[in-house]
Amino acid sequence: MDIKKRDFLAGLGVVGGLAASSAVMAQQAPPAGRGPGGPGGRRGPGGGRAEAPVGTGVQPSSVDLNYKPRRINKVIELWEDNQPIYYTGAGIGPGVNPYDQGVKMNKTYADAITVDFEHGAMDFSALREFMRGLRDGGPTKSGHRTPCVFVTSGIIGLDEAYARANSWIMTQFLDAGVHGVHICHARDPKAIESLAQEGCRYPFLDYPVTGLSRRGLRGSSAGFAAEIWGLSGPEYCAKADLWPLNPNGELIFGVKIEDTIADRNCDATVGVKGVAFAEYGPGDHSYWLYGLAGMTGPRVPPQPGVAEARPELARVRQAVLDACKKHNVKFLQGDNAGNIVEMIKQGAMVNEAPESAAIVGREYTKRKMPV
Repeated sequence: MDIKKRDFLAGLGVVGGLAASSAVMAQQAPPAGRGPGGPGGRRGPGGGRAEAPVGTGVQPSSVDLNYKPRRINKVIELWEDNQPIYYTGAGIGPGVNPYDQGVKMNKTYADAITVDFEHGAMDFSALREFMRGLRDGGPTKSGHRTPCVFVTSGIIGLDEAYARANSWIMTQFLDAGVHGVHICHARDPKAIESLAQEGCRYPFLDYPVTGLSRRGLRGSSAGFAAEIWGLSGPEYCAKADLWPLNPNGELIFGVKIEDTIADRNCDATVGVKGVAFAEYGPGDHSYWLYGLAGMTGPRVPPQPGVAEARPELARVRQAVLDACKKHNVKFLQGDNAGNIVEMIKQGAMVNEAPESAAIVGREYTKRKMPV
C-alpha cells in the first residue's frame, strides 16, 4: 500500500485494520543505522532519524478511542501499563525554526522525542522555543499536552566532582519544560547520584521520598516549565520529581553504559535511586571495544532476533539488560526497524524506532492509548 492511500484511509478513520498489513511492511523493512550517533545511523538535524515527524494516524486494533490521560508524562503512563514506548529525534538544528518544528512534532507517531545536546549545539533558547511550539501544537491524539521530551546531555557521568560542578545544566534543561534527561558515559555511580538527585530535584523534604542523603539543588524556577505543562508553579513543583523514585513524579532520568570504564560499575550505576531507564550505547561502545576497525571494518549483520552480532557488544548489552531487570529500570534498545517484537520479548521498554516498527510493536502489545 503506498503512503498516499494509507494517509487517505487514515483520514477516513479506517486505521485499526491497517495494523496487520503495516506489521508485515515493518518486519520486511531493512534495518537502519545503529541508533542515534552510531555507525551508519541516519540522523536528522536533532539527532534522530531523518523521517517525517507527523504520524500516519494508524492505531492498534486494541485502541481505546475514549482514552483519558492520567499523567503529564505519557511515557510513565505507558510504563505503568506495562507498555513499551517509541522515540525519535527532535529534528531541530541549523536552518530549522525550533518553534515551527515543535508544532509539527506534537503530531509525531512517537511517544517520546529526544533532543540531542550531546553532539548538537546546546542551545537553551532553541529548546524553549521547541517546547513552546510543541505545547501550542497540542494536544496529542492521546489527550496529553505534549509528547514526552528528554534531552541527551553533553554533560557525562565522569566522576562526582565533575557532575556537581555541572549540575546547573540539568536545571537549565528542566526549566525549559522537558520531561527528562539522558546522561552519556555514565561511569561513576556517585556522578549519577549527583546529576539525578541534586541536579534534577527540588530540595523539598516533604516529597514522598525517604532515605536519600543528597538534597535537590533546583531553585525557584517553575514559571516557564509550568506553562509548558499547563500547571501553576506549586502544581509543577509537586510533580517535577524523578519517577519511580517519587511515584508521583513526572520526570525520567536515563543513563548510557557506553564505554569499558562504565562497564565496571554497570550494576551499581543502573541501581542508583532516581534512574528510570538505561542503555548500552553500541555506537560509542564500539569505539572503546574495536577502535577504528569498528568503523572501517566489515560489519557483521545480526541474525533475526539478535540485537548484536559481535560477541563483545552482545555481552555488554546483556549486562545492562540484566541490571535493568534486577533494579526494575527500563531497558533502551536503539535501531528497531525490523526486529521490534523480538526486542520487546527480550525486555526492551524504550525503543528507537521508525513508525512502521512502532505500529508493529503497539499491535503486538495490544496498546490502548491512542497514537
